[in-house]
Amino acid sequence: MNQVFDTSRFGLLVRKHWGDNRGKYLLSLGAIASLLLLWYGFLNIIETRSAMQEDGQIVTYYVGLFITGSLYASLLFSDLANKPKAINFLAVPAAQLEKVLVMILYSVFIFFVCYTVIFYLVDFLMVKLNNAIRLASWEDQFHEAQEVFTPREVANVFYRGVSDGTGPHFDPLAMAFTLFFGVQGAYALGSIYFPAYSFIKTTIALLLLALLYVLVIAKVLYPILPQGYFDDGLTSFYPYGINDPNSEKLVEVPGWVGQVVFGFFRYVLAPAFWVITYFRLKEKEV
Repeated sequence: MNQVFDTSRFGLLVRKHWGDNRGKYLLSLGAIASLLLLWYGFLNIIETRSAMQEDGQIVTYYVGLFITGSLYASLLFSDLANKPKAINFLAVPAAQLEKVLVMILYSVFIFFVCYTVIFYLVDFLMVKLNNAIRLASWEDQFHEAQEVFTPREVANVFYRGVSDGTGPHFDPLAMAFTLFFGVQGAYALGSIYFPAYSFIKTTIALLLLALLYVLVIAKVLYPILPQGYFDDGLTSFYPYGINDPNSEKLVEVPGWVGQVVFGFFRYVLAPAFWVITYFRLKEKEV
């Protein structure tokens, strides 16, 4: 039997993980549905006329996806914080690669599918409720004024950006899922490095990295550049004219540089978190 990866053993591990965590996962999905209902209910109460707009639905989807996904990923290896559970987890007769792949399967793919299904079920019901409330109000106040009632529609959260032909195509959907995969990996890695309060500690670590990035831009990059501003990320810069402060000239690096940078975050950095998680788990001792 292959000591690195075996399909039959992996299938058994997937079933075992579900059997051990089924109750927790079902409760978590119920909690997500409840939070979405509370949030949409709150919006419908305080601002009925502007609630459930498509932009708001999309923002709710992705904010909820990242927050709940991060919380979930931070608990993936929580058993390692408890010595008896850690011994049981590490003693399971499966390769460490198979254990990490199971975590990826549940925390990324299955979680994403379940979250999306729950979101659309709640979203559909709340859009219908909002339309009913607004229609009743419209009939009472604006029907005689010949105003047209416009019902809300369920948003397409998988909308893909369309290029206008003047520049490279930007796909917000690909960006969102690249970030989601990377964030999940970061919090999974944090759950190994920080057995206690892993979500809080990982969040602080990520915020410190973001702060370091801002400081490098503000204290290192900006001082060596002429007066101006970045326009489209860090690949294009508008320096103010030397003789005429109101004139602007575009300075742009070649397009392949931006593609390399984006490719690094998409194909290298995000998977790197999971690779490090694998090696960290492989070296874990109790």
